[in-house]
Parts: sequence; C-alpha cells; structure tokens
Amino acid sequence: MKLVDPNGNEVTSKENKEAGQLEKQLNKKIETLLEPIMNKIKLAGGQVPQQQLMQLSSAAHQMLFNRMVYNLAIKAGVEDISELVSEDDVEELQTSLSNQLQIVDNPENAPQNQQPGQPPKNPSDQ
Repeated sequence: MKLVDPNGNEVTSKENKEAGQLEKQLNKKIETLLEPIMNKIKLAGGQVPQQQLMQLSSAAHQMLFNRMVYNLAIKAGVEDISELVSEDDVEELQTSLSNQLQIVDNPENAPQNQQPGQPPKNPSDQ
C-alpha cells in the first residue's frame, strides 16, 4: 500500500505503523473472502493451477477495493462517478494499461509448413 504524507512524499508501510495495520486488516479481509473458495477446492480434492490461484487472489483484491471505494463514495455523498474519475484519469489509465500489454505470436495461428526465413504462404495459393 502506498501512502503519501501532507507534502506529497511517499511513506512506505514499513515507516508507517497505521499503514501496516491497514495492510494486515486488508489481508485478513482477503483471506475471509477467499476462504470458502479454498475450502471448496480442498473438499473437491482437486488442484488448481498457481496462475488461477493468483487470478482469484487478484480478483478478490479488486472486488474488495471496489466495494471500499463504493462505500466511501456513498458516505461522501458522491452522486456521479465523474466527481471521482475524470476523462483525463481514464486516458492516463488507458495509456498505463496499454503499456503493460505484451502481445505474443499464437502458435495456432502460425502458418503451417513454413520454412524459416520464407514469407508466410497465402492460404488462397494452396
């Protein structure tokens, strides 16, 4: 969790006991949120790939933060989302998200029987 002091300087949770406590509370909520899913997996005797567990954890974090923001917005009397997120914010986040994307070639879409160094065959030529 990143916090800033009144001067805008970042304060890490290691330097801020309140932030450390908030992190502990959030982690406890995430564990509670994921507990029924983890129990279901154990009872089924199955295994879930590590990647899927990471996705579940990420989704739980996102759901919790969304609910926290929603509850805070309601308490603050926010009536329109544009009071919290501007079009500039969305554009900035689009850029950030786009920069995180890595596209890799899909082997299923690769041309069949292509020799290295040769241009792809046109399917209409076959």
